[in-house]
Amino acid sequence: MNTHFSNFSRILVITISALFGVVSTVSADFSQKDWRAYKEIKIPSVAQSTSLVQVVLDPQVFASSTTHLSDLRVVDAGDNKEVPYLLITDRDTVQTTAPTTQILNKGSVAGEYTSFVVDFGGSARHNQININIDAEQKNYRKKVQIYGSNDMGRWSLLADNQIIYDYSRDYPVRNTTVSYPEAVYRYVMVKIIDSDSDPVLVLGASARRDVYARGNRLSYFPTFEVVEVGKDTQIIADFRLDDGKTNHPRISPDFGDMGAISDQFAISTDSRNFERSVSVYSSADKKVWSYIGGDAIYQYKTKDLSGEKTLVSFGESNARYVKILIHNQDSQPIKINDLEFRGYVRVIKFLAEPQHNYKLFYGNEKAVFPSYDLAQVYRNFKSDEFISGNLEAERVNGEYVPPVIPLSERAPWIIWIMLGIAVLVLGAVIFRVVQRTAGLPETQ
Repeated sequence: MNTHFSNFSRILVITISALFGVVSTVSADFSQKDWRAYKEIKIPSVAQSTSLVQVVLDPQVFASSTTHLSDLRVVDAGDNKEVPYLLITDRDTVQTTAPTTQILNKGSVAGEYTSFVVDFGGSARHNQININIDAEQKNYRKKVQIYGSNDMGRWSLLADNQIIYDYSRDYPVRNTTVSYPEAVYRYVMVKIIDSDSDPVLVLGASARRDVYARGNRLSYFPTFEVVEVGKDTQIIADFRLDDGKTNHPRISPDFGDMGAISDQFAISTDSRNFERSVSVYSSADKKVWSYIGGDAIYQYKTKDLSGEKTLVSFGESNARYVKILIHNQDSQPIKINDLEFRGYVRVIKFLAEPQHNYKLFYGNEKAVFPSYDLAQVYRNFKSDEFISGNLEAERVNGEYVPPVIPLSERAPWIIWIMLGIAVLVLGAVIFRVVQRTAGLPETQ
């Protein structure tokens, strides 16, 4: 009996090992043959000692790298050794404080306005108020005026032509936050103009102070096509076909299937007095689209109202294609003159030795984010000690060897065959063991 279980164990181990040998992959350390492309890094000759170099990444790197830039590698061209680096995104940063407030004197004047007063109880700094409007109310657009006072007797205008809106009856687009220059007034009066539409139901409000440090962005001008689809204006932008309005290097069609990294676009139009909700989608192949955000655009210039918003934010994407749907309902389409996408600047920082040459490799789908301890060293440098390097033209890596596609991906059916064989072998072994144990005659 032990012999049979021993045989059974050996067969089972061999079968499972063979199966896992088909589906498993092996990860390896940096090897130049695994990367499709590279750019030489040009460093100013002024560097006479070890220097912290910073290099801005360009759209070619975004397009040919992995989705999250996990395959970037800085390499010393002299000894072909990997050099630790930091990847930094120059995003907006915001510090938010939320002072304690009370809502006073909520009321309305029929056909004119709805108003309320926010009492800050002292000299707290503030610059934004979020109005809590009944979620059941849909499809409205309201002009809002903001006033400040310390005694509720004399009021100073802080902001005019602020707009709150909701289009979520048809699409999830809503904004009920108003901003104004930073103030220390104890009282802030919010007046929602109702002269051209029914009043909204204000349930409450909250205030805060946001202090922004703006990050740096790059602008992209991909080619785009505009067609009318039903009641929507459809715009499809192709990031591999930059129209040449910037000095960014053009994205090569030979590497990868990504585009520039962006999270905003601005529409240029000659149309006037419109308001439209917008939906945004991304795709790698123009076949399967993923929803990445929605917003509204508008332009007004009337006796009582003026304002413009043609900038739309969405979830960050580096897909090759971005589709924009402008929902016109029964209104005439607006004219699209131009389209500008924007994305945060990405910078790599690394320690460079004088008289050394460096390359940035990218284009390896199997690569994962490296882990370095450079962050500790980086803190010892001041911002004015950085040296700015530049990326040269994109080059094909002559040593690149395309990865071998695992058998499990080329012929997935083989896994099921091997599982079937394993089941048959296991069943036969168990049957033989049961026969011996029960003293049954063996079948020939």
